[in-house]
Amino acid sequence: MEKKDLHDKDFNAFPRRWFPLWTLDGYVLREFLIKYSVLLLVFVILFTLNNVYSDISGFLESRASMRSFILYLLYRLPGNIRFILPISMLLGCMWTMAIFGKNLEITAMRANGLSLIRCGVPILFVGLIVTGINIYFNEALVPYAEHQAERILSNDAHRTRFVESYLAYNSSDQRRRWFFKTFQGSDTQKDVTIKMTWTPAMIELLLADAGTAEFKNFLDGLCPEKVEKLSNAPVEVLRKELHRELKGRKVDLTIGTAVYEEKAKQWRFKDGNFVSYDRSDSTRYRASSGIYSIHAPVKFKEWIFSEKEIPESPFDIVNAVKEKDDLPTVVIWELVARNPGLAQKLKDIYMTVFWYRIAFPWACFLAVFLGIPLATKNERTGSLMAIITAVGLIVVYIVVAQIFLVLGKNGTLWPWFAGLAPTIGFIAAGAWRILRDKN
Repeated sequence: MEKKDLHDKDFNAFPRRWFPLWTLDGYVLREFLIKYSVLLLVFVILFTLNNVYSDISGFLESRASMRSFILYLLYRLPGNIRFILPISMLLGCMWTMAIFGKNLEITAMRANGLSLIRCGVPILFVGLIVTGINIYFNEALVPYAEHQAERILSNDAHRTRFVESYLAYNSSDQRRRWFFKTFQGSDTQKDVTIKMTWTPAMIELLLADAGTAEFKNFLDGLCPEKVEKLSNAPVEVLRKELHRELKGRKVDLTIGTAVYEEKAKQWRFKDGNFVSYDRSDSTRYRASSGIYSIHAPVKFKEWIFSEKEIPESPFDIVNAVKEKDDLPTVVIWELVARNPGLAQKLKDIYMTVFWYRIAFPWACFLAVFLGIPLATKNERTGSLMAIITAVGLIVVYIVVAQIFLVLGKNGTLWPWFAGLAPTIGFIAAGAWRILRDKN
């Protein structure tokens, strides 16, 4: 009777073994790392060959050195590896577990009280490490490496200077339009034009030049009927008149050198001039109303603008014109936080990419959760079916993630949901399969 009861007991009643099994864990880890390393090497070679095929013609036509081409390939490598890591993790996991299943090793492990998830603990541990590596690649290494690769491609293959020529930038509050002849991505810019409107602080800067010949010429264009009276008027009278005439009026600043001082959070404009316009022709940009100049260009030696007057920095400008998908999550968060007036459509794009960039590195961990149960399911059909299943899953995951990304960017889905849902959903599906197949 006792023997019958023993056979009738649920297999789950037996205690599971979670303590370290050094021999078994070492064996699983070794077999997985061998296969994972092979897959990484194969994919790195394939992606590198693709870069060679795509870009070697430009280097050859420009007679660039072999050193430049090799450096270019090395800088492209981190961007390729961040996509290779999760693919290799899933294929390696399924390959390893499928071989174990084919050789009935999984059956033997589970017959000795090991759960399915316990069998794959060494692979899960590697998955966590690789996830951390992928986060580092996405946030720190890839943006720098891609920038350097583009610089080499531009300088050596295309023979052009790596600058943003004739870059235009609209401020988030729509009050300023910047035009850079060559944007260098540093705190010092040359030949800058800003279209904006007069502000009270700018008028105070203008008052500092009262009494000069340039200032008199400016008054002659602004209010010719009052120029003689205002030229000798007290400062308070002049200030009141300038505020009345200039506030909200369009002005173009042409600047020889624009320096952003990071510590003081201010812009220093040197060796420039300004031209004011009439109040006609309203457009969507408040800084673009008016088409006729009302005075000749007036020179200024140096004007300083505080963060309150011009809040955008070179950091904001250069990242605003970059592809949103290439920005690190920290940069995206800072851009949104520093620009509360950001248009909702643009904010949806930034935040969808932000949440997607947080979720994507966890695809490495996702690969393990999906790989373990699916590989054991195919243990009778062999490793080939497991690998085919893995490739299919990767394709489905990427397609679903990209669809959600598009829906989030255009505002159809909440940005956080569009960025996180595919990865969390696939991880949950893998965890459910593990729990269901724990016997």
